[in-house]
Amino acid sequence: MYQPVLLYTTEEHGCSLTTFYVRVEQHEPTLMMIKTCNNEVFGAYCSTRWFERNVKDDKANGRPTLAPNEKDLGHASELFMAADSKMITIGGGEGQAIWMDENIRFGKTDSCKTFNNPPLCPSGDFEIRVLEVYGFDGV
Repeated sequence: MYQPVLLYTTEEHGCSLTTFYVRVEQHEPTLMMIKTCNNEVFGAYCSTRWFERNVKDDKANGRPTLAPNEKDLGHASELFMAADSKMITIGGGEGQAIWMDENIRFGKTDSCKTFNNPPLCPSGDFEIRVLEVYGFDGV
């Protein structure tokens, strides 16, 4: 079994998308975990490199997973990851499963067609206490 390795945490590396990309962009897969100021914890498994998503492109090849549900996604199956200098989003199609701002401080979560998920926290909007991204040794 592969061992997780902490690549990025806001507690040590600060709240910058630039630093986020520098630390995680060449790693695949990654596990992104968010802890909100209300102590909610959720995240996404991202199967491809963030480098490949460092431009806003709804037709990403990699498939992050919130909950395994790939039956009949249609076009929504192409809306997995998008990222640029202003935001990160996971999931799409009438909402994003996870969206974060450029300062990695605020985010929102909605139902989205990509994962057919409910919002990942009750209010939908959240303030990020800690963001952590893990890679895996030996992959």
